Amino acid sequence: MVRFCALAVMAWTMLGVVTHPVAQEAPGTEAPLAVDERPLPARPHHVDEFAQSAILRYPGLKATSSDIDAAQARLSEAKLSPFMQFEGQARFFMAPGARGTTTFSPDPQIPWANRWGPGGEVGIEGGIPIYTFGKYRAGKKAARAGISAAEYERDRTLSRVVFDVRRAYFGTQLSLDLQAMLTEGKDKLRTAVDKLRARLEADDPRVKQNDYWRLVSALSEIESRESEALRLEASARAALEILSGIKPAIVPECPLQTVQSEIVELSEQVELAIESRPEVHQLEAARSAKDANLVVKRAGYLPDIILALRASFARTPGITDIQNPFVIDRGNFAGAFAGLVARWKLDFGGTYARVKAAKAEIESLKSKTEEAELGIALEVTDLYEQLQDAKRRVASWSRSERESRRWYVSAGQGYEVGTTSARELVDAISAYFGARAKRLTATAEYNLAIAGLEKATNMPIVSEKGWRPVDCEE
Repeated sequence: MVRFCALAVMAWTMLGVVTHPVAQEAPGTEAPLAVDERPLPARPHHVDEFAQSAILRYPGLKATSSDIDAAQARLSEAKLSPFMQFEGQARFFMAPGARGTTTFSPDPQIPWANRWGPGGEVGIEGGIPIYTFGKYRAGKKAARAGISAAEYERDRTLSRVVFDVRRAYFGTQLSLDLQAMLTEGKDKLRTAVDKLRARLEADDPRVKQNDYWRLVSALSEIESRESEALRLEASARAALEILSGIKPAIVPECPLQTVQSEIVELSEQVELAIESRPEVHQLEAARSAKDANLVVKRAGYLPDIILALRASFARTPGITDIQNPFVIDRGNFAGAFAGLVARWKLDFGGTYARVKAAKAEIESLKSKTEEAELGIALEVTDLYEQLQDAKRRVASWSRSERESRRWYVSAGQGYEVGTTSARELVDAISAYFGARAKRLTATAEYNLAIAGLEKATNMPIVSEKGWRPVDCEE
């Protein structure tokens, strides 16, 4: 009996549908197709073509590009904004008239009864930083760290999308090969069932009812496993179409093969991963930003030296303009001021607490970086061992497939001439197709482990064209 239940469940889990959220259009609306989203000709596409299409259209990558633009804008702000700390104001008001000179006025202090008239004032004031004890440089450093973090987030998203495309692609290939295998076994068993039924109806004393039931049971199980393979194909193909935008997603009619790669030793894989993983670089960028934050907090103990500027002008026609620089005339005046100013926030207790918090955040990031490196080492080690396991199983099940096929052919021929029992035929079919299914699954797992290692190390192990099957015509 062909035992595929565990195989189907394992393949379904390993090559499951991508679970990234997909935006949905509102009912009754259709978004216009962008240039890179127009339906492509219905032809087979290799895994690298699906991956390139997904890279061009995946919303998450477009979002990370926008995040990089935003981070670059924040760097421009950090460079320019400190020199643009000026405020302007304009006021329009109504005030009672006032007459007199610097020594005498016939009006009271607040001449409510006088005729009211319009007045206006315009002014500008601000400062240009001369020396901030590191705050300005720290602000630019933090902004640059934000750009780096956004760029590494794009790398993370890119590697995840490519991995998801490869997982869906190999899932589609695996399902198609399983279906072809099951169809071959189903046809063989159906022929045997029909012949055995005819012999039973003819009351052939050399056949038994139990043999018929055994063959029918094996045929039914193969048909149920075929349904599971169809489900795997539908899910994997849908994932390919959603990610790449290529509809219909047609893969080349090529047997599932192991990709050719250059795998180095495990220790080197771990080193490559720690050096190249975007997550580690993101933590380093965060550390750089926290270091800059510590500089800013420590500089809180010291003043900012700024060049202060102020100018204002006011005019109220109903109030006599006193032309004396030593007399304050609130209705009519003009003035300007420029000079060095030390602006100091004397919250030393709060500054001490903020410095302490900044140091703690840096220590936290150090520990998180160590934790990430340990996690990467564990992940790469697990993927490496999965790869070695799959490689060994491919070799073992390939040998088993070759030998069991001889048994399968011999049993089929023997059953045709009546020298082989139904039990032996079912055993031969089970051995051959079981070995073939496990070889196919091990091959898909091998390829997926390669893809996983590329994602885990963020380094190419297979050339772009190397993902295509060898000697396969489209």
